[in-house]
Amino acid sequence: MFRVVKILSLLSFLFLAFVLGSQNPQLIKINYILASAKLPLAVVISICFIVGVAAGTFISFKLFTTLKWQNFRLKSSNKKLISEKEI
Repeated sequence: MFRVVKILSLLSFLFLAFVLGSQNPQLIKINYILASAKLPLAVVISICFIVGVAAGTFISFKLFTTLKWQNFRLKSSNKKLISEKEI
């Protein structure tokens, strides 16, 4: 069930990004530190969306692995305590 919700939310975000991008065809000037470029607003919105998704995925993955590792350590120490209590 969670997988279906995740896929539907991803598809809805992609659809929202497509709709926003198609409604904004204007050229805008992007100033970098060393250069500048003129890009369509749709491209800028898409790049920001992809960077945001990538950053969110990275942060979630880091937090998830930290919690999984902590859970593993607690289960291991719990097993040791239970085995010591039985002896």
